Amino acid sequence: MKPKVFSISLTVILIMTVAHMSAQERLNERGILPIYITPPIFPATEVVVHGQEAASINEYLFQHVEYPLATAQKHYMGTEVVRFKVSAEGELSSYEVINSVSPEIDEEVIRILATTSGNWIPGTINGIPSAQTREVSMVFKPHPKYDLVRDAREYQDKGNRMMFIKDHPGRAIKYYNRAVKLLPYEESILAARCLCRYEMGDQKGALEDLDRIIALNPEIKERFKNASQDEYFSRLKTEVEQDFISAR
Repeated sequence: MKPKVFSISLTVILIMTVAHMSAQERLNERGILPIYITPPIFPATEVVVHGQEAASINEYLFQHVEYPLATAQKHYMGTEVVRFKVSAEGELSSYEVINSVSPEIDEEVIRILATTSGNWIPGTINGIPSAQTREVSMVFKPHPKYDLVRDAREYQDKGNRMMFIKDHPGRAIKYYNRAVKLLPYEESILAARCLCRYEMGDQKGALEDLDRIIALNPEIKERFKNASQDEYFSRLKTEVEQDFISAR
């Protein structure tokens, strides 16, 4: 990676695998035959690019993703999240940006991911190679000591004040969006934005956040399985508001 203005760090998230395994544990309790799932692995063979060896997708992206100059000049920061499919042959496809720092970063991360296609050991279900979904995330920040969590919490708090004190979800949403851009895996922030979108009449956006929350924590679906959509959002509002009040 050619360092520009910002530093980059990343983690790999196996959300789909975690969700499958949690569901399977419940099936096992009912006496249903187990399903054994192994996730795709990178690299399938030794990968050396420009004289650099990569032992994981983390290393590979860190070595080769370049921070786009146009984005660096605007001082954009946050956590880029990209979802993709690894086929039964180890090929990559169906790239989807889950959390975008900027359009230029979207393109750059997908460009580098695409160069790994064919270098993956495919995931299996009961020993049979199968297509599976993976995610990678990369944190872009001004310097290593920059505290994304602190800023995300500040944005979340400002959003909560707009929602629950000033009763202005239209203003709250911009703070929640900033918080999610920094911490896209934080359930409390996603829940607050989900509720805000619902209050604004943005059902599509609210359901997208709800799907994301369930992907991160499948047990939530079990908790609310008998609730209607309106009941769910009513209960969610109570929980988010109580969390906000208790934190003050």
